[in-house]
Amino acid sequence: MSFLRAFKYRRKDTAVHRLDPRSKFLLSTILMAVSIVFTDIRVLLALVFGQIILLSLAESLREWLSSLRGLLFFFAVIFATQLLFGGTLYTGFILSLRLLALSSSMSWFFLSSTPEDIGRAMSVAGLPIELTFSFTMAIRFIPVIYDEFQSIYDTQRSRGLELEKGGFRNRIRNLMPVLIPLLVGTIRRTYEIADAMEVRAFGASPKRTTFKPLRLKSGDYLVCAASAILVALAAYLKLLGIE
Repeated sequence: MSFLRAFKYRRKDTAVHRLDPRSKFLLSTILMAVSIVFTDIRVLLALVFGQIILLSLAESLREWLSSLRGLLFFFAVIFATQLLFGGTLYTGFILSLRLLALSSSMSWFFLSSTPEDIGRAMSVAGLPIELTFSFTMAIRFIPVIYDEFQSIYDTQRSRGLELEKGGFRNRIRNLMPVLIPLLVGTIRRTYEIADAMEVRAFGASPKRTTFKPLRLKSGDYLVCAASAILVALAAYLKLLGIE
């Protein structure tokens, strides 16, 4: 579950962190779409390299590299399925590279955007407050669940539970003493949040105000222009027959 670290916000004072979440989300969505559309190794490598630059500007490259360990399992599954069903190592490499580009396209966005800013951006877009709140809470829950999983995992190991012995089936069975407390704790936390929302009269007023309104700045316009250029470049590559 270490790949969840790529979706935990880190408070830093960088040019990427200061951007409006709407412009960052636009660029992130376009990068994700290009990663899905293309399978050419040159395009995918360019996408990964560009996102490494974004992560470096956000000073979040170390967190991103740490989260890649969680993707090793998925890379292994991709290579195994390709070899078992008539694929090649090259195809497995391309699909793994695409997965890396896809995960990175949202990683730098979540690492540099607070859940509050994302919620404000969704509210400005006219989305219902219930949907906005649910999405924001989901973002907050991801790192919390990971931290709680790691805490329960370390606690069970300190008590002598051997979680890494045996085959794949035994390891899954050994995880039950970790997953059950994690599930119970998650359900208990959702009830606490629901009670807190009810006490604060959530949804009583249909019109909500915000303490920190969102405003596009010069850097945001540059990001939007870069997004438009990326879309035009992707369309041009498609016209050239590059897949």
